[in-house]
Amino acid sequence: MRIAYIVESFPKLSETFILNQVTGLLDLGHDVDIFPSKSYLEERVHLEVSGYGLLSRTYYQPSMPTSRWAAKLKCIWLIIKNVGKIETISRMFSSNYPSDVKISLFFRMLPLMGKEAYDIVHCHFGPLGKIAVYAKSLDIIRGKLLLSFYGYDATRYNLDADYYASLIPYFDGFITISNYLKSKLTNLGFPEDKLITIPLGVNLEIYKHRTVPVRRSGRKLLTVARLVEKKGIYYGIMAFSKLLPSYPDLEYHIVGEGILFQRLKELTDELSLTGHVILHGAKNREEIKEFYAAADIFVMPSITASDGNSEGQGLVLQEAQAMGIPVVATRHNGIPEGILEGVTGLLVPERDIDALSDSIRNLIEDNELRETMGKKGRELVVAKFNNKKLVGSLAEYYESINSYVEENSKV
Repeated sequence: MRIAYIVESFPKLSETFILNQVTGLLDLGHDVDIFPSKSYLEERVHLEVSGYGLLSRTYYQPSMPTSRWAAKLKCIWLIIKNVGKIETISRMFSSNYPSDVKISLFFRMLPLMGKEAYDIVHCHFGPLGKIAVYAKSLDIIRGKLLLSFYGYDATRYNLDADYYASLIPYFDGFITISNYLKSKLTNLGFPEDKLITIPLGVNLEIYKHRTVPVRRSGRKLLTVARLVEKKGIYYGIMAFSKLLPSYPDLEYHIVGEGILFQRLKELTDELSLTGHVILHGAKNREEIKEFYAAADIFVMPSITASDGNSEGQGLVLQEAQAMGIPVVATRHNGIPEGILEGVTGLLVPERDIDALSDSIRNLIEDNELRETMGKKGRELVVAKFNNKKLVGSLAEYYESINSYVEENSKV
């Protein structure tokens, strides 16, 4: 199949799920093109980006000058340069949008123009559905439309049934990563018969069960997350501060970048946790594997953010469990669907610092429990979150959408 991925940004360190899907589909023999809304900005990338030659499959929109006149001049230059696509460009500029909006859309649509028809056009994150609908309405892109939701795009408080109402009729199917998100979308007016849940998967060849010494200290805690409000890192640090007096050699490693980096750094300084809480910044997958390999307990203290933004699944929990690490997380939205409570990890209420520190303490004190939960965690991921199997399910869903639409078009 020919598949187009419309995404916010690519490659992006924190969105390994996009990378997992693309490489998995390529392994199955499908052809995938990637169309990001944002240009490639990050210095670090995952090794698979070069290993699979993904940048050669990625089509970036031209940079748009911030000056209105400079944008217009560049637009004219690009039209002249792409005169072979003038029929499509003319249709776009004949729309009723204001001229500035049309110029912005032209920059966004240009990479999509002139491509052969796709079997599937898969948009990732709800708001990008508008891009696909606009492109298809002008015959810029052709293919069956699918839209995936991952968290904020289904949970923010400003979302209501009207937000996506105009998009729903144009799509042939909608994919969620947890039943929790599926219920949120149903409440937003999405037809249940067009919704399917396909969790995000873990590459089990990359995240192998680690070989560990018989006895580990239990003193190394790890969180891998973007440093934003919904990840609840503040609560993880506060729970750690309650534990440190009992375990002076305790360490808390936090891997990830985000807008709260400096505030969290200041918090660790204020609590005199420097040297015990280490903010490592962004890392690629190979580097993160080393952190997993050294960790005793994985902590994910996610919360519902002030704007309603929340987790859809929390793929890092499955990565940690795949590596044989017991987890402590919050009973937050889609997270319980990826843990066997009391078997592979422990769940606590959101924002409950005492419950979080008590659960971590239980694992620190019980070597056997950590080891047993770690083994069960690996078993859970192998059974339910194997990326190869889940990408296979995704490909089968693509095929079913193609078959269904083609059969109905004959009626």
